[in-house]
Amino acid sequence: MKREPRSARFGDRDVANVIARYTGACLGLLAFAVTSVAGLMTGNAVTVTLSRSLFALFLFCVLGLVLGSAAQLVVAEYERNRDSEIRRQIAASAASGSGPGEPGPGEPVEGGVGDDADASAVTLHRA
Repeated sequence: MKREPRSARFGDRDVANVIARYTGACLGLLAFAVTSVAGLMTGNAVTVTLSRSLFALFLFCVLGLVLGSAAQLVVAEYERNRDSEIRRQIAASAASGSGPGEPGPGEPVEGGVGDDADASAVTLHRA
C-alpha cells in the first residue's frame, strides 16, 4: 500500500501553520530551559523552579504561536503579491507579442554572453 505524503494527508491548512507551531515550540522550550537553569542556579526549591518553568513554557509557547502566525501572514501576503505580479508580467508579455519563454522589450535575459562569465544578464531592446 502506497503512503501519501504528509502534506496530502493533512491538507494545506496543516502546512500553512508550520511556522507558527515551530516558533511556539522553540520559544516555549527555550523559556523552560532558561527558567529551569536560572531557578536551580539561584538555589530555589525544585517545585518552585518547575512551576515557574512550566508557566514560562506555556506563556512563551502562546507568544511564539502569535508571532509565528504573524510571520505566516506576512509570508502569505508576499506570496500573493508576487504571484499577481508574475501573472501581470505574463499577461503584459503576451499582449506585447512575445511568447512566455521570450523576453519582452527591456527585460533581462538569463545567462552569460559567450565566454564572458561576468555578464550575468543582457538587456534586449526591440525596435
